[in-house]
Amino acid sequence: MRRTLLHIAIYAGSTLLYACLLYATPRTSFFQLLGLFAALFAGYFLIIGKSLLRKPLPSFSPLQWRSMLLAAIAFRLLAVFSLPNLSDDYYRFVWDGRLLSHGANPFLKLPSEYMQQPDVAAKLGLSQQLYQGLNSPNYFTIYPPLNQAVFWMAARVFPRDLYAAVVCMKGVLFLAELGSLYLLFLLLARWKLPREYLAIYALNPLVIAELVGNLHFEALMIVFLLWSMYLFEVGKWRIAAAPYALAVCSKLLPLMLLPLLLRRLGFRRSLIFGLLLALGTGLCFLPFFDLHTFRHLMESVSLYFQKFEFNASIYYLLRWVGFQVKGYNIIQTAGKYLSAITLAGILLIALLERRPRWKTLPASMLWAFVLYFGLASIVHPWYICTLVALATLCNWRFPLIWAALLPLTYFTYISPSYQENLYLVATEYVLVLIWMVWEISKEDFNKIRTNFALFPFKRMNDHAD
Repeated sequence: MRRTLLHIAIYAGSTLLYACLLYATPRTSFFQLLGLFAALFAGYFLIIGKSLLRKPLPSFSPLQWRSMLLAAIAFRLLAVFSLPNLSDDYYRFVWDGRLLSHGANPFLKLPSEYMQQPDVAAKLGLSQQLYQGLNSPNYFTIYPPLNQAVFWMAARVFPRDLYAAVVCMKGVLFLAELGSLYLLFLLLARWKLPREYLAIYALNPLVIAELVGNLHFEALMIVFLLWSMYLFEVGKWRIAAAPYALAVCSKLLPLMLLPLLLRRLGFRRSLIFGLLLALGTGLCFLPFFDLHTFRHLMESVSLYFQKFEFNASIYYLLRWVGFQVKGYNIIQTAGKYLSAITLAGILLIALLERRPRWKTLPASMLWAFVLYFGLASIVHPWYICTLVALATLCNWRFPLIWAALLPLTYFTYISPSYQENLYLVATEYVLVLIWMVWEISKEDFNKIRTNFALFPFKRMNDHAD
């Protein structure tokens, strides 16, 4: 009973904290933001703390289980009606949506080009106020077709109301999050993992604040990846190509995970799955079919990886070396090589994984994403929400420490110059690395020494038997 009352008290207090964080904390108020996140994560770790230490969570009573689910839904519902305060990406979402609602292809022109034609911009609902909110007016849009469909829907329903359009898009992500919770529950049951693990994702403050709270479409990628995982698990691998295609069309990153499916499906099934995936992805891109669309999208992706920098780890070390040796920023060269290393690393994970099965797929995906984010030049806080979802389905817990430390990155927005504090960045990654090494140290080192080539993938099978 005491534990139940503690949970309910944490949920009640967290409701007030989320209200303050989502409705009254701009990203420039770093210390207020940090304090609120710290309090939210303190309550979160009190509930799931034993799991964080790689120990079984005590079973939830029926009341504790229901209160956890209600709290997870209530926190997300509370987040639906706030205007994003930690990100300004929503201006571009509304911009693209208004173009689509008027029959214009958002991939064909730069926002700055439209503003050079005021009469045309006015007819399309593109105001100067909306343009001023864009953080990349001189870049082509980078958002894939499923996201664009959500932008279009919101603009069609609310053609002139920015706030209402944002709430409409948030409503879609809210439904996606409900879907993710349901699919996580099904997968946990299917793989005979404790249902209490659902709290790891359901109550995570970063997930709640960043996905629905600040309108980030990783929520769509996560729900469709989980859906495809469930279909793989129940043997419906052909049908799984549809949600996997939708995951790709919300965020291109799932494409890099395809090598992990090869040994699970086998060559023949992989070929059929690849063809179905290509067909589904192609159908999603069909409304935007244009050589300029493809060129501009690839140009934006290339610029994203070769120009932008934020909260990186290994890349920042290489950048420092580059300045010492070359005397200038080597991002354009380093970006290409790091991308190649990432692909090679994922192929290596796929080749060396022990007894690949669907049950071990979440851990394989987790390590693939860790490799990708570890070598990336830009790691926004909401990117790590995918790792939290995958950690729910396996026994790695360092992504939860990473999620708790990511609010430190908002120090960047204290000043208009967006100057990162590299000491805070170093603190973040050093602490995550320490926790990761501690988890790895729990492995059986005798087996590691005799079969080093399989390290660290043994742990993927912790729950296999």
